[in-house]
Amino acid sequence: MDYNIIFLERAENDLDEVLSYKSKFYAGTADRFMDELEAVLNRISKNPRVYQVYVYDGSYRRAVVMDYLLFYRICDDSHTVKIYRVLHGKRDIKECL
Repeated sequence: MDYNIIFLERAENDLDEVLSYKSKFYAGTADRFMDELEAVLNRISKNPRVYQVYVYDGSYRRAVVMDYLLFYRICDDSHTVKIYRVLHGKRDIKECL
């Protein structure tokens, strides 16, 4: 049984910012980002432990989507995965989680 993916409000805002930024400068980059994000979310849905535990905070897992990091937590009891943040890899991640 696949896990349900839930984007928390902060992650939705992050995603909106990413897509807005990418669509301003590079034709098709926002679409490619969404395609890659969809593939990552599909993998997470099928096996949420496929990506590594975040080294600085073991309560999160981290997946790479192009030059961004997707942070999530697994809720086995409700069979869901909650997406907390979508952050550029060059940001000070510890300050953002």
